Amino acid sequence: MKTMQEYMNDSRMLNDPAMAGALEPVKEIHAIRLMIDDETVGMSAAEKTASRKLEAVTLFSSLGLPAPEYVNLTGKGKLKPKAAIANPL
Repeated sequence: MKTMQEYMNDSRMLNDPAMAGALEPVKEIHAIRLMIDDETVGMSAAEKTASRKLEAVTLFSSLGLPAPEYVNLTGKGKLKPKAAIANPL
């Protein structure tokens, strides 16, 4: 696995004209995105989700916190249109 500094010096960063004049935090965010892309190449959406959840559990446990709980809202919480109100004027 490459380090953050290696991603900062990656040819994709160095050859990107938008990164030439970018602020340091913007460059770091771009490098992080490259790192995530490299780590998740070839993964399905479900595999990416499982990987991120495992990372969250690992982080929380390293801080002595309980694992995060996830809620499945599939098909729930959708906004329902209201009936039209006649103009009182």
